[in-house]
Amino acid sequence: MAPSDSSGLSSGDTQPVPTSTQPTPAAPRRLRWLRWLGLLVILALVAGSASGYLAGSGQRRAARQQAFSAKAKEQFDLGVQDLQAQRYELARQRFEYVIQIDPGYPGIIDQMAAVLVALHAPTSTPISLASPTPNNAPVEQLLTEARAALSSGDWTTVIDTLIGLRAKDPTYKAVEVDGLLYAALRNRGVQRISKEGALAEGLYDLSRAERFAPLDRDADNWRSWAELYLTADSFMGLNWAEATRLFAQVFAVSPYLRNDAYFKYAISAQSYAEQFMAAGDPCGAMDPYGQSLTAMPNATLEPTATYAADACAKATAPKPPTRSATETPSPEAPTPTPTETPTP
Repeated sequence: MAPSDSSGLSSGDTQPVPTSTQPTPAAPRRLRWLRWLGLLVILALVAGSASGYLAGSGQRRAARQQAFSAKAKEQFDLGVQDLQAQRYELARQRFEYVIQIDPGYPGIIDQMAAVLVALHAPTSTPISLASPTPNNAPVEQLLTEARAALSSGDWTTVIDTLIGLRAKDPTYKAVEVDGLLYAALRNRGVQRISKEGALAEGLYDLSRAERFAPLDRDADNWRSWAELYLTADSFMGLNWAEATRLFAQVFAVSPYLRNDAYFKYAISAQSYAEQFMAAGDPCGAMDPYGQSLTAMPNATLEPTATYAADACAKATAPKPPTRSATETPSPEAPTPTPTETPTP
């Protein structure tokens, strides 16, 4: 008798039960969730990298700006100390360095003016200017008003107030008064030339400022441009060639010079070109016509400039060679003479 199976199944009942190969319904949802999770992780990494780069760039810019500000403050403070200790040349170098880093640094113009005056202006005989209107306020009050006006950029008030102060007491804080006058006259002169187009008035202010101390490079440039413009303007109607030459130089800096330089350059060059056309020289008129149209577009002048260019092209075009009637023909190969047949 065969022993029985402990499970109570016969040998015919021990075949393996086939298992299903289909995934459970939860498997697709799990895969989709994993894909979304991976995508979110990638996006988070990209966003983190971008924000980190931007934050790093901002931090570098802020650090650089902070370093510049700290350097400017350090040199400014040292310059003030040098000025007080009468080390004027060293103070000037420090203030110039601050202007290169930050031209709008608070108080730098006033300190530079004080240094320039101390370096070049005599203190024993202070410069006096005629007072436009009398002011009966005490000199200390006038000086306080001038300081406040300088801080607010009211150059005319500074000048008038200090002229009144100097009329009362020419020796009262002469060095400081000279420095304030220099700064106000210098700034008003540059403003009149660069923004108001009042070139003669601006030149006058700069010449008055130069009585206290030499002009800085920026103010000297404005003065040179204004003088160049006035020189070119003096040739208008008298010498168109010279007016064109000088206004061409003014035109190179005219974006920084608010006046009618464009118009006068165009008129001078056009008039100069018309002189060439009247003399029968269209080639000489081409360049002035081009200068005039460059300075100021002019639809009426364009056909004339085109005509001058065409006339110049025709006048300078090479002519085809022509054979004259007396020209000797070129030698050709000799034709052989036939031998005469003898008569019998």
